[in-house]
Amino acid sequence: MPTFHTRPGRTAPLAVVLALAGAVVAGCTPGAPLEPPSAPLVPSPAARPSDASRCGPKPFGAEQPADAWEQFDVTAAQLEVINRRLFRVLCREGLWRKGVGFGAGFDPDRSTEFVMIHPGFSGLTARQILDRFLGV
Repeated sequence: MPTFHTRPGRTAPLAVVLALAGAVVAGCTPGAPLEPPSAPLVPSPAARPSDASRCGPKPFGAEQPADAWEQFDVTAAQLEVINRRLFRVLCREGLWRKGVGFGAGFDPDRSTEFVMIHPGFSGLTARQILDRFLGV
């Protein structure tokens, strides 16, 4: 009968590997019928990266405290202008890297569009940033 020489501390990892391999093989039963997938696998189209990801990561410490956010009511036309200028103002002018935050929404109770702006550490007020978004 052959003898196997193992180094101390090597037996347990080998036993674990063999046990895992046995469990995987035991899970494969030749009698089980294979079912075709319920829907054909079609790759999803690549999503356009968000403007925020195109700006790059925010610098360390650029998190905005909740009390500094300001909300402004805007018209639908103003929101369209803001959306067109958002990337230019936040990314190209470097405000994203200065911790400036932006959000937009709709208040169904008042039927009003609004934007929320946080000035970060840009040195600008939220109103000045809104004016930049509007191209004023």
